[in-house]
Amino acid sequence: MFQRELTAGSHADVGRRRGRCARRPDRERGSGSMIAPTSTALAPDQALPHRDILLDAASMRPVLSRLGAAALVRIDSCSLIRVNYQVGRSLRAQFRIETDGAFYTVAARMFRGAKSLDAYQRSLGSARNVGPLSGVALADDLGSVFWVVPNDRKIHTLAAVLDPATPVPGVETGREIRRRLVAYAPEKSATLVCEGVDGIPLAYAKVAAAQQASRDYDTYASLHARLDPRDPRLRLPCALEYSAAHRTLWLEAVHGRRMAETAADDEIVEIADLERFGAAVAAFHRLSVPHAPPLDRFSPAHLRDDAAIIRTIRPDVSNAVEHLAARLIAAAVPDAGAVCLHGDLHPKNAIVCGDRVTLIDVEDVALGAAAADIGSLLASLVYRRETGRLSREAYRVRVQAFFGGYEAVRRLPATSSIQWHTAAALLVERATRAVTRIRPLGLEHLPALLSTSERLLDFPVEIQ
Repeated sequence: MFQRELTAGSHADVGRRRGRCARRPDRERGSGSMIAPTSTALAPDQALPHRDILLDAASMRPVLSRLGAAALVRIDSCSLIRVNYQVGRSLRAQFRIETDGAFYTVAARMFRGAKSLDAYQRSLGSARNVGPLSGVALADDLGSVFWVVPNDRKIHTLAAVLDPATPVPGVETGREIRRRLVAYAPEKSATLVCEGVDGIPLAYAKVAAAQQASRDYDTYASLHARLDPRDPRLRLPCALEYSAAHRTLWLEAVHGRRMAETAADDEIVEIADLERFGAAVAAFHRLSVPHAPPLDRFSPAHLRDDAAIIRTIRPDVSNAVEHLAARLIAAAVPDAGAVCLHGDLHPKNAIVCGDRVTLIDVEDVALGAAAADIGSLLASLVYRRETGRLSREAYRVRVQAFFGGYEAVRRLPATSSIQWHTAAALLVERATRAVTRIRPLGLEHLPALLSTSERLLDFPVEIQ
């Protein structure tokens, strides 16, 4: 049975028509490339027996056609673009659908047991239709609820921030502004770009489900206050304003070239970018943020939990992941001194602005070993190598470029610390997320990722 609420109102700006503003969903920042069906079998999840249906865009097309507020709608295209899978607990999936020439973003959540009906009923009172689609719907045969953006189970102010009547800090009243969703984590946060009619970004808005945006404003302000604006290597976005009413952090628009968009197109540019990136990260490590939490991503408890997640869903690598987690815990390297960590370091969070690099998305700032950030970056390069997207020589050149930039500003951490943190990041940020984000390439190469992580503990040459 598929229920839907027939309510008045619309947010036509969310359903974008084909044309210049209707950018391909796999080009949106933060949404990542569209998720292809995986040929790698996952162990059944008894708590979520219909998991594989929700993960199959083709199977979901007829289900999503019942989102129509008045009648069935024709789904011209349907792409699965984001997954957050909590094994044995819940499954969140984000779809990009096209109907009648317009694109819509749909957030789905599969609950265990009978919780879906309660979640649906709680959302009915605030749901509003979006074009021809119901704002919220229930597929109780799948144990799933669907929200059409700007409807969201927990982000209750998204529609208000999308409203043209909501002013944008720093932009004169009356100026025509287009607001577009560019990153979305259902039930957690949404990022909008506010553009002029010429398509040039004027500001960004980060809308949160809870009070996270307030804490993020303080983080940005603290970092910005401690960074010399004349620093030749590093830039940080300026926080323009925090709106308590909208639970929204407003940020300046940084103009430049996103590193991640260049990496696949021009090897020479990517290598030069990585050197600048290394220098910017080293400069970031010199900053300080009062009351930043300690990094606990690689704690023994987290390593054990991640091993359990992989073991449950991929029993074929059970022994390998258990052995790896035990070795990481036993071989942990004591921190040589805590620095200010970015906490989510990868090229998608770097914008090249001339000779400087702007680091964005600093909400996960933490205190910990400098090698934690470096290990995250190296793990991303190892992942590309192990999945066949980088040769060993190409990997080595990129690592050396990053190291060279970092060492121009700050001494590199001990090799043993870089080794351990790269191995840990390969497990936590690459292998585990291949499962929790349902990344087909990572799932296919999961045994190799685990064996490479363990090999990193033995042979420092692997990181060079």
